[in-house]
Amino acid sequence: MQETVRQALSQRARLAALGTAVTKINHDLRNILATARVVTDGLATSASAEVRRVAPRLIDAIDRAIALCSRTLDFSREGAPPFAPSRFLLRPLVEEIGPSLAVPEDKLSIDFDIAPDLAVQADRDQVYRVFLNLARNSVEAGAQRLRITASRTDGMLAIDIADDGPGLPPRARDNLFRPFAGSARPGGSGLGLAIARELARAHGGDLMLIASTGAGTTFRVTLPASKAATAAVNRERASAT
Repeated sequence: MQETVRQALSQRARLAALGTAVTKINHDLRNILATARVVTDGLATSASAEVRRVAPRLIDAIDRAIALCSRTLDFSREGAPPFAPSRFLLRPLVEEIGPSLAVPEDKLSIDFDIAPDLAVQADRDQVYRVFLNLARNSVEAGAQRLRITASRTDGMLAIDIADDGPGLPPRARDNLFRPFAGSARPGGSGLGLAIARELARAHGGDLMLIASTGAGTTFRVTLPASKAATAAVNRERASAT
């Protein structure tokens, strides 16, 4: 038993050292890629037709690499992210997601079924990040329509994000929410879902898969409901009018 404990402690020490090294390398690599991204911007206006043809693919590849570095750094950061709760309306927050995805309007539609007076007491930036990660995963999987609905049940808010994508492959379902193992895309990191669940649970809620078929996928985010928050927002809106 003592030997088992020693081996476990030794393995944890190695993993901690490896994690520190990866974090440092990732930080420097992201800066290098950012410089490369600035340089490649000029390729799109090159005099060479061949350079202009391949430039978008090169730029996309660099952007994906930068995003991977950023997500890895976010996930490897020690400790829980700073928590700054505030009272806010849910619908305006989710309506901010579409523009952040940078997808043409004719390529993506987002429908909302959220009561305009539904309020949340939470860290707004972190909750926004949860929904943005889920929406981005749907778009990257090929979805062209998202539907976001919210309801109150058993003292919790249940927010469903449904898409019309191709559904999750078996490997992704088996490793859902596992960093670097649960991606549905070749080259994906699987960090988006892991981070989103971590943030939801930090609020006392959760993130779960409701359904995934060839007709689409639905995830549910739960957050503690706050009747006081909703009532307070209603009073503020009434006084403003």
